[in-house]
Amino acid sequence: MYTNIVNVILNFGLTAVILSTNLNFLFSFIKRNQKRLRIFYSVLWIGGLITFFIFAKNFSASIKFLLIAFIIIQNISNIIETLLIKQHGEKISFVINLVYAVLFFAWHLFILSTNYSLFFLILGICILCFLKLFIMVLIPSGKESYTETINEKYFLIHWTYLGINDIVGVISKWMDKVFLLYLLTATDFAIFFNGSFEIPIFSLLIGVTGSFLLIEISGNLHVKNKIIKLFHENFKALSSIVFPLFFFLLFFQKELFSIAFNDKYNASLPIFAISIFILPLRINNYSVILQCFSEGKKILWGSVLDIVIAVVLMLVLYPFFHTQGIAFAIVISTYCQVIYYLWHSARILHVSIFSMVPFRKLMVKFFGIFLLFAGLFFLLSGATIKTKLLIASAFTLVIITAGFLPYLKLFLKQKRQID
Repeated sequence: MYTNIVNVILNFGLTAVILSTNLNFLFSFIKRNQKRLRIFYSVLWIGGLITFFIFAKNFSASIKFLLIAFIIIQNISNIIETLLIKQHGEKISFVINLVYAVLFFAWHLFILSTNYSLFFLILGICILCFLKLFIMVLIPSGKESYTETINEKYFLIHWTYLGINDIVGVISKWMDKVFLLYLLTATDFAIFFNGSFEIPIFSLLIGVTGSFLLIEISGNLHVKNKIIKLFHENFKALSSIVFPLFFFLLFFQKELFSIAFNDKYNASLPIFAISIFILPLRINNYSVILQCFSEGKKILWGSVLDIVIAVVLMLVLYPFFHTQGIAFAIVISTYCQVIYYLWHSARILHVSIFSMVPFRKLMVKFFGIFLLFAGLFFLLSGATIKTKLLIASAFTLVIITAGFLPYLKLFLKQKRQID
């Protein structure tokens, strides 16, 4: 929790600015304003890391210093990776991150299977993150295909809004955990945390496709039809992954928790059952159009709206539904934030929300996949837990693969043409 929050604060919108701004303009802007930017980020980094060292409780000094090292390496790595993606290095970035994720997971398994040590766990992660950074630095940079001129004063305001929005966003993401950290026992908090923690693959999908959209839309700001087409295509692509995974988690959550946690956290299931209803929204990056049109203020207000609605609903629902009320508050506030972003994006493009979102196609796909999983759940009602989970996992993989066949065929066709 601490490192996630501090990382976003220290970055202060820099990666978002890189993705949505022409690099020639950005580098020249930084060069002309390097003194102000150097002072600002120096104060931010020093102040943020000192604050982290003071307030990160229950850690020894050595572990705190290791975590600070990890934060610094990860921040630099994120900036280099963003530049790599911006300069058309998406494929190599994907491969590097895939290898990093596998090694990251393997290192955790190794530490857990030997004598567990938090110090050596974090040390290993620091080394992996540094190796990832080192490899990315060695990759030659590409060039952008468009140029852009922006009003510097307006751009600085936009950057400020993006930075504040990132901070508000990460606070919103972890707010429910912080809210309950001081209300619940350690055991009850673990139950809520395991039930409400979002599976990383969904954030990864949004991050990767959001980066692609930022680059493509930024270079086509005056082509409204292309922007809408890209937005539609992102809905179509991500829904082919997210919808099957959502219904897999909805219908087979008990089996998953039983195998993954050995029935230790079955008490988390009611929280999990509510929290996963955010997942159907994870089929697009809804603020990307606002970001490309330098509407950082509207993005910020969307995050503020999310927090305000979440806090009000937490205070109202917690006395009646306890931790389930907290989870429900987060779900409702997220839906409100998405509607807000879609409405303002539609206004910028001078179209209706119904033109921006292919509701009919998404609903047909959603209910079609629902019927498939409902049928599978009924057929497996008498099977063992392991059998259910194995067949359901294979079934989910088949549906996702079928959804991505058109993209695979298009990719192979384009590759043959290039060859």
